[in-house]
Amino acid sequence: MTVIYLKSAYDTPSATVLEAAAGGAVEIIEQVELTRERLLASRGLITGNQLDQNAMLGMREALAAFLDAGGRWFLNGHIVRPILDGMAQYRPIDTPRRADFVLTSVNPHPIFAGIDLTQIETNKGVAGFYGRGCNPLPAGAVAVNGLGEAQVAVDWVWARPGGGRVFSHAGNDLGAMGQDWGLSPELTRRILDWAGGGACLDPWPSNPARAAGERTLEEPEIFAGARSAAGRVGSIVAPSVGSYHIIRSLEGPRYAAAFDVITAPEELADILRPDDILWVPCRTPAQRMMPQREVIARHLQAGGTVVALGESRSDLWLPSIDFTETPTNWWWWQDSEADLGVKIVAPDHPLMHGMVKEDITWHLHGWFVPPAGAEVLATDAESRAILYVDEVSTPGRMILSSLDPMFHHGSHFMPATTRFLDRFVPNLKAYLHA
Repeated sequence: MTVIYLKSAYDTPSATVLEAAAGGAVEIIEQVELTRERLLASRGLITGNQLDQNAMLGMREALAAFLDAGGRWFLNGHIVRPILDGMAQYRPIDTPRRADFVLTSVNPHPIFAGIDLTQIETNKGVAGFYGRGCNPLPAGAVAVNGLGEAQVAVDWVWARPGGGRVFSHAGNDLGAMGQDWGLSPELTRRILDWAGGGACLDPWPSNPARAAGERTLEEPEIFAGARSAAGRVGSIVAPSVGSYHIIRSLEGPRYAAAFDVITAPEELADILRPDDILWVPCRTPAQRMMPQREVIARHLQAGGTVVALGESRSDLWLPSIDFTETPTNWWWWQDSEADLGVKIVAPDHPLMHGMVKEDITWHLHGWFVPPAGAEVLATDAESRAILYVDEVSTPGRMILSSLDPMFHHGSHFMPATTRFLDRFVPNLKAYLHA
């Protein structure tokens, strides 16, 4: 029996995971290839913060059986679809301050033994990546690390009554923390060891749960799931890969009314119509969209519209895309005089109505070389396109951006991204339905 590293994102797993896989300690499995049989044949499961929670919800009985048999699940990210009985929806800290991100130990756990928590509290001095809230503790779970004076349980471990253990880290992947100090490989090795049956809390603490003090958490939101608009004309169709930030962005109350159809990418061939707008959310794993290239090409040839936002690698599944990735600088704003250098170069375009520079300023992931005749709407400091409209490459229309607002809005992180969507969503509907 081995440990499954479930690959939901497009990016290659870390060198530490690849080394463990080469040695036979872990098996890397694409999310769409996970079956009940493969899960039950393993001793551990590690999932990242881009986990397809829709698909996982469909495997809840298999997951429960895996845990009942003594399996271990290391879970990164926000729970928005409570997958197991006893779990509850993620709740962020309401209006957090910097002091609310101070990381302290509640109950010592072997994964963090000898690690200075201040070294994983921030990345490049920026707080909030480790976590901004909690997946509420199930009955009998033990808080491991807490945020702020209230010690909101960002990390906990749960010995389920039926068997097995779950470790929840409610933030960006724990194995990517501590990069400034070279801690990421060691954290990853410890996670792999824990998932394979390594040291946990023993003996179990007699007072396992700890309340979040007086710190207020936001109320849970309602996420309605897949959606289909009967008799629709010119609908916005959004493929959802079930990651928490996409679920919140598409189904949460702020923007839910904008999306007429929410479906899995694999179902687009049966749903997409020429007068629809296909909106592919940022950080949609490219391996989920690449098999849909012909479907999308037909849509564009029929005069349809495609909107593709950042980190979805649209160059791998759309035609005529010339894209260059760049390293992400997320710490530039620590200098009060710093300027990311982005510019709105077409302020009169309908898609940019009401926007100001601050609405497109958080950080950058890359730039495009648009074809001749395309209209550039925003650029980076080197005057390279980061948002443009292409109505020349196909009979249809493509609206492309390297900005990733849905990821950050869905993660309750970076207010500028929500301001961008507050303007872009109604602007898009008005522009395409004019």
